Amino acid sequence: MKNDERRESNSAFASLTGIICLAVLCIICAYFHLMNLTVFLLAVLFIGLFSFIWGKLSLKGVNVDAQAFSCNVFPGEEIQASIEVSNTKIIPVIWINVRYFDTLPRFLSDDSEIEHRVSWLMPRQKASWTTAIRTKCRGIAFMDTIHADSGDGFGLCTESSDFPVSRPLMIVVYPKVFAVDAGVLIQSNTSMLPSDRGCIEDNTLFKGIHDYQSGDSIKHINWRVLARQGELTVNEYQSVIPRHLTFVLDLLSFTTWREETTNSGTMMVLDRFDSESLEDMISLTASCILALTERKIRCTLVLPAFGDHAVRVIDGNGLADQIPLLLTELAGLEYKGEECNFRGLGRRAFSLGQVWLVSDTEELSNALAIEFPDSRDAGQIIHSNGDSESSRKILELRMFRRDNGQDN
Repeated sequence: MKNDERRESNSAFASLTGIICLAVLCIICAYFHLMNLTVFLLAVLFIGLFSFIWGKLSLKGVNVDAQAFSCNVFPGEEIQASIEVSNTKIIPVIWINVRYFDTLPRFLSDDSEIEHRVSWLMPRQKASWTTAIRTKCRGIAFMDTIHADSGDGFGLCTESSDFPVSRPLMIVVYPKVFAVDAGVLIQSNTSMLPSDRGCIEDNTLFKGIHDYQSGDSIKHINWRVLARQGELTVNEYQSVIPRHLTFVLDLLSFTTWREETTNSGTMMVLDRFDSESLEDMISLTASCILALTERKIRCTLVLPAFGDHAVRVIDGNGLADQIPLLLTELAGLEYKGEECNFRGLGRRAFSLGQVWLVSDTEELSNALAIEFPDSRDAGQIIHSNGDSESSRKILELRMFRRDNGQDN
């Protein structure tokens, strides 16, 4: 990290145990009339006691607060946060070290600023600054408290405290996204609704005609009107959009298991967990949701039951909210290869619209295959190459990636 954590520690002379020991030594030396040593120990005792009291009172009357300018970002972007420290007591604060996160979030980049030290904060004075927290990957962190260390001017005694943030901050770093061709997801969709704005034009829903204007498609010219009346007009059709698309993450497909024999019998043990492929597919799912939202298409995300989590069906709650809701769920997904199930999902498939199964291979995990035994029930987005002649709609990862209009 750019600012390494400072480990402030108390001197033994400025601790309660040290002060008691020094006081006892002073009494013993005075009893045996060792005056020079007694005077020296009294001086050390005075400094230790003074530092102890100073250090314990150093954070009294000090307030620390934070406010973030942007809490929802993509990897590589910065989170700008404003930190304010105020001294409300009548004595100055010699130094104070402020740390923004008690536990470091995994999404922080190596050059992120996580600490700041303020020197000489006078009575009734405030110090404020803006820090840039750079991100590198997806994740979620909460900034509800700020840790601060302070102490005496000799550096012998330090005191630590956590200050609650007046408005707790939830920092969300969305998955990495890239440009995708979302049109392939809706080409085979037949669940349509009329709409004034959409992404597909249905030639069976005639809306009217209008005079030809520059930019109109030639294939929409009304040739009958042109032949009969000699007027160049263009047919206008009703636009339609898919009603609903759902992405189901087959997390178990990114794992392989082996059978292991023990004294109590045989059991299945996790052999491999392909976390890199999972991260790639999470990014792909987020990219598809982003592209479909731009086309005014409603999306839903389904996560399996694993660990302490039940099967989750996260609806976008409308176009205005589905990006922060769904991408936040993907940002906070923490899967380590646990066993999964989609119990009951198959019975709800009719309400999910067009379903796309996101998996690592063409062969679905047993947990998902139980819910979708018929390949025609859903489409599939896979990571590895598949058979293009399969009855199931298979889209390879490379079909979505775009770089200057070319497939990767």
